[in-house]
Amino acid sequence: MGWFVAYTKPRAEFKAQDFYSKTGIVSYVPAFSEERQWSDRQKKVKRPAISGYVFIKLDKLTYNLINSNPFTRNIVKSEGVAVEIEDKEIDVVLILTSMNEHAQIAKEALIQQKHVLVEKPMATNMKDLNKLFAIAKKSKKILLAAPFVILSPTFQAIHQELIKGTIGKVSLARARYGWAGPNWGEWYYKTGGGPLFDLGVYNITTLTGLLGPVKKITAKSSISKPIRTINGEKIKVKTDDNFQILLEFKNKCLAVVTTGFTMQQYNSPAIELYGADGTIQMLGDDWEPKSYEIWDNKRSSWELYKTPYANWPWASGFTHLIDCIINKKKPLINLDHAYHVNEIMIKIYEASKKNKQIDIQSTFKDLTFNKKIKIKKSHLDHDRNHDDI
Repeated sequence: MGWFVAYTKPRAEFKAQDFYSKTGIVSYVPAFSEERQWSDRQKKVKRPAISGYVFIKLDKLTYNLINSNPFTRNIVKSEGVAVEIEDKEIDVVLILTSMNEHAQIAKEALIQQKHVLVEKPMATNMKDLNKLFAIAKKSKKILLAAPFVILSPTFQAIHQELIKGTIGKVSLARARYGWAGPNWGEWYYKTGGGPLFDLGVYNITTLTGLLGPVKKITAKSSISKPIRTINGEKIKVKTDDNFQILLEFKNKCLAVVTTGFTMQQYNSPAIELYGADGTIQMLGDDWEPKSYEIWDNKRSSWELYKTPYANWPWASGFTHLIDCIINKKKPLINLDHAYHVNEIMIKIYEASKKNKQIDIQSTFKDLTFNKKIKIKKSHLDHDRNHDDI
């Protein structure tokens, strides 16, 4: 089985991928998201990283398969022969498919002795999660799970503040991340999709990274918009798109996470941490933090710290993985932590459905960072064009 590359029609990369996904064919389009500003609104837009192509995994190439897709034109060829990328030529597998496919592809890649970067979530059910986790633990290859928020220098700076005890023992926390929802990719609104796996995962990763393991969860979720328009067609939403979540940490801190494809705009901190001696707030989104601020009871004032490294790329997990492979380093992103976050998300659905509190079984060791993050007070932060990441 190898990978083939097909040309797509103009601006039809995701439509081509969706068509293959509906027919059970493994395919993907490398993609990224960016904020676009219109005169009346701001919107997060998904864009192909390589315009005009879709990648397809097949046992054998059949041209009927290419021709049956109304959004593809032809297969990529060299000297008249279809180009096949053989498995033995691949060192790292990036899994950017729809969510329900992540676990199976990751398992296959690890079994084939490939390093793996998997988009969130690793799995959409506990059975698949446990199988993948067991294989990854035995493998000599790296399984790196998104999201990569703990690599953010702003996250690490806040982590340092908590270690120093700047705001004392944290008792309460809040986090939020959401938007109106994508108008592409029908799978976002099917079972195994939804804003929890797509967006809430950032907040849960950040909070657990800062505050440690979760002990119990309570949650409420709903379908707020039963019909959505995706790629110009109306579809029925089959998974919850609206969440309020309560996390009880082992250190007795309580945290609330708000996420959904139901949030048009906001202008509030991404993360709020309330301690006995002060407050820390992360401004912006935790996947793209702008700065953070601290309230100190002793000073009786707020102090703003601009993002220490303003140009930190939110997709830096890939370069971190390559650095770890080349230099034989252990990734900062902890697999036990990623498993813990994934278990929490799966059990949030259970908690909401059963209307009961659910115990979390997994745990992980406190995160540690060897590099000390240099921070600047906002009035000293004049030029951030040459950040040393």
